[in-house]
Amino acid sequence: MRWSCWAAGLTAVLAMLATSGFVGGEEILIGVEYALEGRAHVFAGLGIPAVKHLPESVAWGKMQPSSDAPIDFSKMDAFVREYHEAGFREIVLGLKSLSQWASKAPRKDLTPKPEYIALYENWIRSIVERYDADGREDMPGLKRPVRIFEIGVELSAYEPEPVADYLAMLEKAYRAAHAASDKVLIAHAAFLPTTAFLGMRRADRDTEAYRAAVQKKLDARLDDMRVVLTRPELFDLVNFHALGDPYEIEFTVGWIRQQTKRWPRPKPILISDTSPNGLIGWGPATTAEGHPARLGIIAPPGTEMDRPRLAAFFRKLVDGDETALQWAHTFVAEDMVKKVVIAAEQDVMLINTSFTEDLPLLQTKLFMAGAGLSAWGGMVKLQRKPFRNEWTVQEYRPAFYAVRQLQAHLHGYNKVERINAGGDRICLYRFERQGRSLWVAWFEPEKLVLLGDPVPTRRAFLPIHASQVVIENMIHRHGQTEPERQTQTLNKAGGLPLELTPRPVFVLTDRDA
Repeated sequence: MRWSCWAAGLTAVLAMLATSGFVGGEEILIGVEYALEGRAHVFAGLGIPAVKHLPESVAWGKMQPSSDAPIDFSKMDAFVREYHEAGFREIVLGLKSLSQWASKAPRKDLTPKPEYIALYENWIRSIVERYDADGREDMPGLKRPVRIFEIGVELSAYEPEPVADYLAMLEKAYRAAHAASDKVLIAHAAFLPTTAFLGMRRADRDTEAYRAAVQKKLDARLDDMRVVLTRPELFDLVNFHALGDPYEIEFTVGWIRQQTKRWPRPKPILISDTSPNGLIGWGPATTAEGHPARLGIIAPPGTEMDRPRLAAFFRKLVDGDETALQWAHTFVAEDMVKKVVIAAEQDVMLINTSFTEDLPLLQTKLFMAGAGLSAWGGMVKLQRKPFRNEWTVQEYRPAFYAVRQLQAHLHGYNKVERINAGGDRICLYRFERQGRSLWVAWFEPEKLVLLGDPVPTRRAFLPIHASQVVIENMIHRHGQTEPERQTQTLNKAGGLPLELTPRPVFVLTDRDA
């Protein structure tokens, strides 16, 4: 089976949905996560409209430490105020019900005990009311409304309660939120398709032992996802996390559309969290020895045959090898650009790119790169000023400038479509804005490409009809802040021959046939 832009491994129905020539229209909102206080001035430089807070820092139990304590809005207020003042238009707030005194079982069931349901509803209502900018009980100095709230975090170990208990909580939260504001948008706890669909998407590429290990190790909760989608009256946004390769977005959106085709009307889709494709995760990545059940799970396009190469690469990363680090940072930038472009074409409302910073604990030898490449996914490296919650940038990574470059290109488009360029591994997307066209293209190889491998190429003929185009490379190197550009005159026959690689390239033209 081939791995391609069209999510190889789909069932016939999902393949039809994912490749049906769907045309997106409304401009996607690009965000960044997970953001914390003291950093808004840094990420304002991305030029993107959205941002997501780290939910754990404002969980219910932290904002209200006991049943008779008032709700402490100070931390949430500080975040909203800072990021609004920095120019962010949309803030995504995750409302996690975790409470040592109110949750049924803080490690197994985060939903509130029956005697505290009214307090939970009040917490939800109070937050939505405080940030809805309707002039009643608003945060002092609120600049604009906060519209998007997640109830819970993720249908995984982060939201471990039975789905029936979660839905009962979601129903209470939805009612409380909409009692406070008729403009609020409530998202259910995010689906985790990276694990739920892994076996389905790559069943023919792995050994029986590996597939069994994946099933045993990962809590996919696919049935829970289906159950949530049977209750569309409890949420306004369908929400999932995209933590694997970019093409799982097509697979997931296709699955969601298939599951919800009987709804009276579709709901907007939110990708509230992303991660760079970790290549391997949920277990040790720095070793290839041992039973698959005790090792990391390999993400597409890698296979079990790639494990020794992956282990060698991650040992270099953990050891701080500069060449490996720079390769990883470039890969992260490419991955984020692809995720946003694919999500835009799939008509996703908002996607939060990641991460604001690295996950340093998960980079240590002790953890054996158990989170894969995501631990090295930070857009910047920051340093805190002594005794102050103020941060300065030590290093901007390629992903920062690549996302900024992408946002500048995509802002204001009113149509996006994928174009057939003569091969399913040629990824070509056309964005239209005020009569102008932007093309984004790359070649997606079938196999995993790692540090030291030859860069695969594929010659493509892009159906661009203009006398002249500007070819702009994605920003990808450390220290690079502006893209490399070249102007090319096309022949009378029309069309642009181009040598594509896995790195996205932008082609700009003033008119399109």
